[in-house]
Parts: sequence; structure tokens; C-alpha cells
Amino acid sequence: MALLDGEGWGVRQQGVRRLRRWLVLVKLALIGGAVALAVQHRSDLAGTAATQALRRAGFPDAAVTVTDLSLERTRAVLRLDRQGAVGGILTIRHPTDALLEGRIERLELADVRLRLDVAKDGSLRIAGYPLTGSAGASGNGGAADGGRLVVPIDTIQLDDAAVTLATPRGTAGGTLRLTMIRDGATHRGQATLTAPAGGLPVLTHWTGAGTIAETVGTLTAKARLTWDGAALKAQGDLLLADLAGKFGPVAASGINGVLSLPSLFPPVVAPGQTLAVKLLDVGLPLTDGTVRFGYGTKGRLSVERAEWHWAGGVLRADPFAIDPAAPRGTVTLRAERVHLGPMLAMVAVDGLEASGTVSGRLPVRIGADSVHLDGGLLEADAPGTLRYDPENPPGFLKGEEGSPTALLMGALTDFRYDTLSATVDGQAGGELAVGIAIRGSNPAFYDGYPVALNLKVSGALDRILRQSLDTYRIPETVRDRMTEFQRKNP
Repeated sequence: MALLDGEGWGVRQQGVRRLRRWLVLVKLALIGGAVALAVQHRSDLAGTAATQALRRAGFPDAAVTVTDLSLERTRAVLRLDRQGAVGGILTIRHPTDALLEGRIERLELADVRLRLDVAKDGSLRIAGYPLTGSAGASGNGGAADGGRLVVPIDTIQLDDAAVTLATPRGTAGGTLRLTMIRDGATHRGQATLTAPAGGLPVLTHWTGAGTIAETVGTLTAKARLTWDGAALKAQGDLLLADLAGKFGPVAASGINGVLSLPSLFPPVVAPGQTLAVKLLDVGLPLTDGTVRFGYGTKGRLSVERAEWHWAGGVLRADPFAIDPAAPRGTVTLRAERVHLGPMLAMVAVDGLEASGTVSGRLPVRIGADSVHLDGGLLEADAPGTLRYDPENPPGFLKGEEGSPTALLMGALTDFRYDTLSATVDGQAGGELAVGIAIRGSNPAFYDGYPVALNLKVSGALDRILRQSLDTYRIPETVRDRMTEFQRKNP
């Protein structure tokens, strides 16, 4: 009986031990559940507080959902507008010592969508909040603190954000990297924005140049930024790589260079900026050139110098200013010592040779939707030679001995001109009418009897100029600045 009592006692003791273990597990489960509920409740409270803070700051549709919360770090999903066009994943690093000083150490944004709305005056808004100009003017009531959004964050980091710039004419997209560091109540930093030039036409609403179209190439901007809580100020450099497009009735391609912009909002291009241009078609397709210009707040493009190297000579434009929104006016091109030999060699006409140079002026009239050459005149700088002696003349130049055609061919086999002039008229994209007047003689033709020749050709000059594109190279000064841009930070 005693043995049975001992066995019963042992069984009872095991039951007690099992019960205690279960009670401990239940207690741990209850404590864990309570902690989880507390953390969840704390995360919800933090999300609600952040949402209300953003709404008071001027973003009425903002929403913040906290997904991770600890003493050192908070992670959340952020949305500033109702449609979700502005938002991303937010990571805030807030060590205890930083919080005790009333500041946040670092804010990082990833998977960011950033839509910027551009007004006609060049001002920017993000989710309705003005980034340039007075924050107090915001239609949603403005920011707290007298129109200033105070952000006690030491460092703001944004990596590879998908940026959309929206204007009433459409949208343009790009990729943005940004770093901002707090200096008192002001944030200063740098940003790099890369975008395809295909979105450039929509920015014409911003710049006022309303006729840019068919753009290709790449744009990269490196900006220096200042944000004081009320307005964003920016300046920097813009790299243009193989840009092409139509600017009203004027077409251009192979545009390369770096522009200095003392202001991005609104855009201002400092005077004296130089671009290399492979082709600028303003009635005459001008090739292998450089253009020095500026673009001011009044929306005027001021060209200080435009120069084009062609056929051993130079085509140079007189200084001019033009409104890109409504390009009108006349640009005078001056030709200086253009060599006839290389020029005619581009025509690739069998048996045609020439020596000497020509100079003159070519007035280019830019209209609403067309470009004309009006009364262009090129004249020989000195006597030279013109020879046309093909092995197999074309049929229209063959004639019986003594016929006018045979006499013309006889004179051109070794013609020594004393004077040569050419008139140029026509519309860009159409036929150019070129009239050539030559006075001189051929020593072997009627004992050097003086001869006057008047010729009319169409389209040849246009073709000659276009063929010189094959030898185009970006000038060293422009290429050096483009290389420097790639190396340096904003």
C-alpha cells in the first residue's frame, strides 16, 4: 500500500510540473501578444502622427503607413497625393541622441515616384505644394510655421527616383539622384537628373519656346540646390549629347556641349555658352559649327556668335536675338574665302575642277513655318580657273562642231575667270535657285577671246553642303568641357 502511495505521489508531481510548464508558456504567449499589440498600436500611432504632420504641412492627401518601428529606425510607406503619383518607401534613422536634440539623423527614400507639376511662369509644385515661390500661396492652405516647412533632418538621400515633369502640353520622364544636407534651417545639396530628349517638347510650356518637336538625344543635369523650407533654388550645368530636333522651321542635329544655368526655376542660360552643332538647317544646311549664345528670363535667345567651317572657308552669322516661341526675322550669314575646288568636288561631277575662293552674304529669312534665302550673293575673291572636260560628256552637252553646245564645252575645258559671282534664292526644304555669272577666257579657245557665261542650276548647293556632314568632328574645346562634366560632381 505504501508502495502504491509512493507511485501515486510521483504521478501527482509530474502532473504539477507539466501544469507549471503550460502556465509559463501561456504567460509567455500572453506577454508576447501584449507586446505585439503594443508595437502594432505604437506603429499605428506613429503612422497617424506622421500623416497628420504632413497634412498640416500642406499635403492634405498624404498617408503614412509604418511597417517597422524601433528605437533606432523607422520604415514606412509614404504617399503624398491621392493618386499615388508621389510616394515611395521611407527609412528614417533616429538614434536616441539625435532625438534628444530634436532632430532626425538621416532620411532615405527608395522606389520613389516623383511627379512635379510645372506652371507657365516656371514655378514647381509637388502634390500641390509649391517648391518655388511662396509656400503660403498654396491653394491647400500652405505650410505650417508661417509658410515654412521646417524639416529637422540632417541628411536626405534619394536614389534613382522615377521623375515625371508634367505641363499642360504633356509629360516628360527621367531618373533623379539627390542628396541634401541640413545647415541650420536650410538644406543644401546636389542632384543629378538624366532624361531622354524625347520629352523636351513638353517643356516648351515651361521655357516659352512653343515650337520644339521631334527631339532625340540625351540630357543630363547636375544641379546645386538650396531649400529654406519655403522655396527651392537651383543652379547647375546641363549636358547635351547628340541632341536633335526641330525648333520651329529650323532643324538641327548633332548638338553637343555643356550649358551653365545660373537658374533652373525659371531656366536661364548664362551668356557666352558654346555648343557644337553638326547640322543647322536654316534654308542652307550649315554644318560643322559652333554657336555661342545665352537665354534670359525675358524668353529671348541671344546668339553672340555662330560660325561654320565649310570647304576650307567660314560661314559666320551676324549677332542676332530671336524669340523661340515665335521665331521671326532675318539672320545674315557671311561667307569668307570658301574654296571652290573642295566645294565642287563634293558634287562628284566627272571632269569638273575649279580653283579660287568666294565670299559674300546670304540673308536667311525665318518665317512662321518656313525659311527662305533672299538675294544671297557670293563673289570670287580673285581670278581663278574653272575646268569641265569629262571623258564622256552627258548627252545634253554633246553637239556638232560649231554648235552653241560645242562652243560652250570648248570654252570650259580650261577657263580662266576674271570675275565669278553666284546668286542664291529659294526655300528651305525646296529647290535652291543658283545663278552663276562668269567672265574670263580660255587661252586655247579663239586665241583667248573674252567670254561671258551665265548658268542656272537648282538644288546643287543644298546637296553640296549636306555631303560635308561625313567629315564632322566635335571641336576639342566643347569635347573637353563635356568630359569635365562627366568627371565632376554637381
